[in-house]
Amino acid sequence: MINKTIINLTDMEAVMLKKIMILLIAVVLVISNLQAALGSPRMSRHMKYSIHMAEKNLFSGRMLLKMKADIGLTEDQVAKIEKMGTAHKENLIKREANLKVMQLKFDTHLQEKKINRAKLEKVVREIARLRTDMQIENINHLLDLRELLTAEQLIKMDELKKEMRHKRWNRRKDWRKDRVKDHPERRR
Repeated sequence: MINKTIINLTDMEAVMLKKIMILLIAVVLVISNLQAALGSPRMSRHMKYSIHMAEKNLFSGRMLLKMKADIGLTEDQVAKIEKMGTAHKENLIKREANLKVMQLKFDTHLQEKKINRAKLEKVVREIARLRTDMQIENINHLLDLRELLTAEQLIKMDELKKEMRHKRWNRRKDWRKDRVKDHPERRR
């Protein structure tokens, strides 16, 4: 509670100040949540997402093309994967641009003297819709890529996935051994 006697405010001014403080706190919370939610969809999140998708039996076009010889992709499959990848990237660029425009609108609304709650809510909902649409489109793209593969190719991808996981585990184990060897105080 604000002490009116020290600041010497009227009741109405105290209520108004309290409302302004609540609004500022709400704005700070919204901004911090949006920054976390709308942060750059690039490197680390993308890599984690790709690993997650691979573990769930979905593979990016880049991964499939990288392993085309190992899984026996035909020239026709390679051409389709490349074409699908180009179309997906083009669409993703457009959606990311729309998302950035909405983020700019959000920032603009926050800088207005009188913040309009309804406008902010509308923009936040549109940002959430765009992000959801991007995720759905990405999953559909990965599912479309999966449908291009034959049953034998899917089995081979599963085997390669297990090998990659095993190699990653061994690298991590070796790294820990070296770390403990170099720093015995870190032993658990």
